[in-house]
Amino acid sequence: MKYPTLFSPITVGEHALRNRIVHTATVTAYGHNGRPTQRLIDHHRARAEGGTAMIVTELMPVHYTSIANPFLVNVFDEKNLSLLKVWAETVEREDCRLVGQIGHVGRQQLWDPLVTPVSATSKPDPLSWTVPHKLGHKEINELISSFVESSERLKRAGFSGVELHGAHGYLLTQFMSPFSNDRDDEYGVNREGRLKFVKQLIQKIRQECGKQFLIGLKMPCDEGVIGGIDPYEAEKIVECFVSLGELDYFAFSQGNSTASLENHLPDMHFEAGPYLKLHGRMRKVSGDIPIMTMGRIRTAEEAESALVEGNGDLIGLSRVLLCDAKWANKSRENRRDEIRPCISCNYCWGEVHLGRGISCVHNPELGTPAENNGPLERAIEQKRVVVVGAGVAGLEAAWIAAARGHNVTLFGTSSNVGGKAHLESCLPGCADIARAIDFQRGRAEKAGVHFLLGRRVSLEEIDEQDPQCVVFATGAQLSWPETLNKDSTALDLRSVSRELLQNDKARKGTAVLFDQDHTAAVYAAAELLALRYQKLIIVTPKMTIGTKVNYISLIGVMRRLSSLRIEILASSVPVALNDETLFLKNTLNGDESEIREVTCLTYVTPRKVDDSLIMSASGSVFFVRSIGDCDAPRGMAAAIHSGHEVGITM
Repeated sequence: MKYPTLFSPITVGEHALRNRIVHTATVTAYGHNGRPTQRLIDHHRARAEGGTAMIVTELMPVHYTSIANPFLVNVFDEKNLSLLKVWAETVEREDCRLVGQIGHVGRQQLWDPLVTPVSATSKPDPLSWTVPHKLGHKEINELISSFVESSERLKRAGFSGVELHGAHGYLLTQFMSPFSNDRDDEYGVNREGRLKFVKQLIQKIRQECGKQFLIGLKMPCDEGVIGGIDPYEAEKIVECFVSLGELDYFAFSQGNSTASLENHLPDMHFEAGPYLKLHGRMRKVSGDIPIMTMGRIRTAEEAESALVEGNGDLIGLSRVLLCDAKWANKSRENRRDEIRPCISCNYCWGEVHLGRGISCVHNPELGTPAENNGPLERAIEQKRVVVVGAGVAGLEAAWIAAARGHNVTLFGTSSNVGGKAHLESCLPGCADIARAIDFQRGRAEKAGVHFLLGRRVSLEEIDEQDPQCVVFATGAQLSWPETLNKDSTALDLRSVSRELLQNDKARKGTAVLFDQDHTAAVYAAAELLALRYQKLIIVTPKMTIGTKVNYISLIGVMRRLSSLRIEILASSVPVALNDETLFLKNTLNGDESEIREVTCLTYVTPRKVDDSLIMSASGSVFFVRSIGDCDAPRGMAAAIHSGHEVGITM
């Protein structure tokens, strides 16, 4: 076997796992009115069938004061027992242990302003500045009872155990951390006091649920805040819980509800496995209790190395299993080329926190019945298909259609595939995007797609293919800024980025980037500009930047821009560039200002659909479809999803 340690069995508590792969707790927003849905159950079934050995559910509130959003499953509600049983039976019959993550968000209860947020103390939440109610002893005992009752309910439902959520700055962290706990009673003062609440939870759950029932603890080994749980303090906490003798495993997740929240979900700008050594340090003090390492582990090779090097006993995965439910089986069977790779873009997290069901840039089947189906069905009628445009939309349509038996020819104007996504993959910190493009091209080549690249195709050349269906994925181009004088010298950001990537010489003067896009790719390009020019100023008509970047990744964006001393000028638009002086107007009050020594003015603006070829083909005999940006300019997710839909339905 290629990955002998990863796919070796392990005993956790009194439960045997078939391998070391765990789907970590991941909020899906697939629940409804506090109840599990068939969609949520099917989501976990797909990953159990895909070879995952243990699944930890998303956070389930144990008390009405802990409902962080309306999509979470309320485990304190006895009315949910029958659905919880279905959930457990569905997952467990696939030889996969189902563990319910239970917890309380504490002072981070922000969803319902009429519900009082509670915490170990009245110290405000550092992210929202919410001031909570300090829990008294009677209320603490009530919460302990809620945790125990919830655990017992899950046991009756057939769950293998519970994972106590003591990470992310939630209530258990608020008790355990000196950063948040300034109590002067038995639940504070020192480490023993700060851990008392969690110890009581563990002891009472064990007493009620027995030795067969798994109890895990998720906690940070580095909160990333001054005065919080750092690696040394984490070691001491682990040692305390080891001596307690009641825990079955530890899981570690970093960050707090501060700027360090970025560390909870490391994006593509982080190195692979950024916390492995830190978790290895915890492993040395955990004794016989297994630990789960997690955080941007993307491949079976990385997972195997983490285990062999002693950085963990279990591999916690979330985003890679969202991207491909069958990751475990495909890795075990050495079908690496069939795995849809996660690019760590955090689009999934952003969708959930916008109140939408979890979605993936690269996996259009996530959360759909197709995840529980087998291979792609062959088309009843095999057609001759032409796809014009080799960006991610065109690539997706081409390989899916070819895999279903269609005869597919793909035209692309560039010698490279991927379109603007390829350009983005060359920008600082964005190399992982290329993994998605490489997957699509590999799948297309295996399916027999005929590539004709490096040429702008004409309608006559399309006709020569005698197609029955033509899919246009010709993209869109940046438009000239409406406020900018036509005589001004300015170039679109794509053109400027290409030139800067080809020539790394230093430039004099100030570069100005006019931002009407607000995506992560823009700020990766901004980093490139800042590295090449003496100074960079970002100008935007909105009151802030990054409105299309999910919050957790936006922290990193702002941190990197700040470290490069990039100036941000909000509520402003460019009017004219004359003799290296850029004239601006404030969008709120009309005030005029200027920036001197501007040697580069570049812009990223609303895109104009490139539809000239589509319009000329509208009267043709073949069936015409448009996808991606040439249908309506949007993001990478919309492009891939629209390409997938066309390929499936063709």
